[in-house]
Amino acid sequence: MPYSAQDEQFTHQLPRPLDEVDDSHPSWSDRCYFNLHSPDDEMLIVSGWGNNPNKQLALGYAKVALADGRHWDLDVFRPCTDDRNDISAGPARWTCIEPLERWLLELGPNESGIEWELHYQSVAPLWELLPVTTRKNGAVLTDFTHIKQPATYTGWVKIEGETISVDGFSGGRDRTFGVRDAHNIDFWIWFEAVFEDRAIEAWVIESADGTVLYVDGGFTFHDGRQSKRFIKFEHDIVFDGDKKRPTHADLTFVDEDGETFHLTADSRHLATTAYYGAGMKRRKSGEGHSAFVWNENDAADLAEVEANAVSLDQLMAFEVNGMKGHGIFELFAWGDHYPRYPNW
Repeated sequence: MPYSAQDEQFTHQLPRPLDEVDDSHPSWSDRCYFNLHSPDDEMLIVSGWGNNPNKQLALGYAKVALADGRHWDLDVFRPCTDDRNDISAGPARWTCIEPLERWLLELGPNESGIEWELHYQSVAPLWELLPVTTRKNGAVLTDFTHIKQPATYTGWVKIEGETISVDGFSGGRDRTFGVRDAHNIDFWIWFEAVFEDRAIEAWVIESADGTVLYVDGGFTFHDGRQSKRFIKFEHDIVFDGDKKRPTHADLTFVDEDGETFHLTADSRHLATTAYYGAGMKRRKSGEGHSAFVWNENDAADLAEVEANAVSLDQLMAFEVNGMKGHGIFELFAWGDHYPRYPNW
């Protein structure tokens, strides 16, 4: 690959140009993810971006889900060779304004019917998870770095021409870089529970038989403190009938000192869910992007999205030690699936 403007930065980690990474696995990616939700849990917004240097491809997405059942999904994409610092495609752009503190998310007019200008401001130190290294059948399954950080958001979002003020919505973000062979991962739970003065950031990855391959997480506080790490994560999930989205979850964490935390999670509005997967065949496509708008009150729409989902972010209300908050409860299943939860 050619020497580029990026290589004038004194940040090399390998004896190669910066557009070459340490592993040739096609899943190697450099990603960011953002979520925010209204105080009444009636609106969920998620957005993300990923550079895949071994595929020379960049992909992004933007999603809005409302409690009344309406959903908007936009995918953006472009070739990516020596311009990995340009985090944009089509109408979408992500800009780091101040490292570890502030980001700007922009979405211009497009066929999906959603637009926004969103300002991310961190409220607590990032939680840097232990290296996410797992193997399956002797092969590398994951080998990546992952950070999570809670935040507040301001700005606006426009839906079908109606502008809605975003003033103090809570949420968070993550950053990931490395190998994640998603097709072969059996199951994970990733979540972020945001409370008044702290957030829980956690992840557990399991094999199909329930063997825990990875667990980490903890509390990150607005005053700068961080808790001991979680070393055990147990879960019991109730689903919405035969659908993949959860209605309730009982969660237990144990930290390095043996302290146990019991959490409950409940879906206040089942429709505030962001689905990931093939989406719908009924798409509007343009140069570098495609969009589909759907309504889960249409049984056929919901069935198609559910059938194609490999992951979802459910907006849920959390409670722990008398504290109440809300945030994202993410489920993922692919690989050899996860028989304990037949919905997946």
